[in-house]
Amino acid sequence: MKSMKQHNGKWQGAVSGLLMSCLLMAGEWSRADDADGFQAWLVGVHQEAIDLQIAPAAVDATLSQVTYLPRVIELDRKQPEFVTSFSAYVNRRINPRVVGKGKQMMQDYQGVLYVVEELYQVPREVLVAFWGLETNFGGFMGDIPLASALATLSYEGRRAEFFKRELFNLMRVVQREQRYDEPVVGSWAGATGHMQFMPTTLLKYGVDADADGKIDIWASYPDIFSSAANYLAQAGWQPGKPVSFQVALPPGFDYSQAQWQLNKPVSEWVKAGVAGVPDTALNLPQAAILLPQGYDGPAYMVFPNFDVIMQWNRSVNYALAVSLLSQQLRQDTYTLWMPPEPPALSYQQMWSLQEALNAKGFDCGTPDGFPGAKTQAAIRRYQASKGLPQDGYAGADIYSRLTAQVQSAQ
Repeated sequence: MKSMKQHNGKWQGAVSGLLMSCLLMAGEWSRADDADGFQAWLVGVHQEAIDLQIAPAAVDATLSQVTYLPRVIELDRKQPEFVTSFSAYVNRRINPRVVGKGKQMMQDYQGVLYVVEELYQVPREVLVAFWGLETNFGGFMGDIPLASALATLSYEGRRAEFFKRELFNLMRVVQREQRYDEPVVGSWAGATGHMQFMPTTLLKYGVDADADGKIDIWASYPDIFSSAANYLAQAGWQPGKPVSFQVALPPGFDYSQAQWQLNKPVSEWVKAGVAGVPDTALNLPQAAILLPQGYDGPAYMVFPNFDVIMQWNRSVNYALAVSLLSQQLRQDTYTLWMPPEPPALSYQQMWSLQEALNAKGFDCGTPDGFPGAKTQAAIRRYQASKGLPQDGYAGADIYSRLTAQVQSAQ
């Protein structure tokens, strides 16, 4: 690998200027025919990066092959964590084959996992569950050029500032790791490596556990597991405490109380009739109830470690899947069964549902096609007005009721 000094000598002067000239005059830097203004936008990004004092060699190496990727925008609108029903999401990702492979991986890497668990106090089965869900235990880490994905998402605008920050931090990763000749690849959403770290996460939490002078989350298993455990530990992981477990709710339960971050002491939930709580959890001071399939589906009690997983990926489906997979990895036999449920609303249907809620006076903010907390709160208000169970679940029944009412009023 060429040294930083060599690259600076080669790039910082003539080539950097030539590259900018080519971009401005001939448009050779990026094939942006699919997005008007993308090419000119990249010029501004280049200058912003230089103004942020990112090494010109890293800026050039990151942006020199950037292209606009329309497919990335399509995938952003169809994130499976948000537009797949809970049962379908879990059943596609957790099954006897996956659990068997995960147990084999725990055995194959038991030495490094033991050391990481001792150092960071994050259970090995939790780390392996993340690994399985993120990349099928390293089987597929993504093959999309990260710079193009991040630039496309930043230019598109739905979360422009977030993705632009990630693009700049990708340049800093290139600079720190001196990856001038090896483009970083990963997922369409800008994540990379075995655990699918965003560039900002890699910069902040990456660990050179094997002390070879670089943080290699693509090939070094000490670095891979240590970086993931370091993230979880610093995010507030509580050693020896649960993530979630399934519980049974009593008849007449107030479903409006079942929502993430509406926490009560476990003893209060038990007094309210919640059953199936292990004795080891009875004195825990903080827990919430979740209904990922609505009031007539399974109920889960979740704890602060669940909130830590939500910092990794802000999807209830994902966080519950991590918990469920880690539980299966601890057990001798496979016991998971998910009750079926109707398909989740599509992105377009969710958008229509949000428009209908707003039209009926149940403010859920500007429609975005995703069932976030504000949409769930609006659904609960609508359900309360109709005497329905207030679970906040954005399902087919609520969609049919609301869109039919809006259409009949027109």
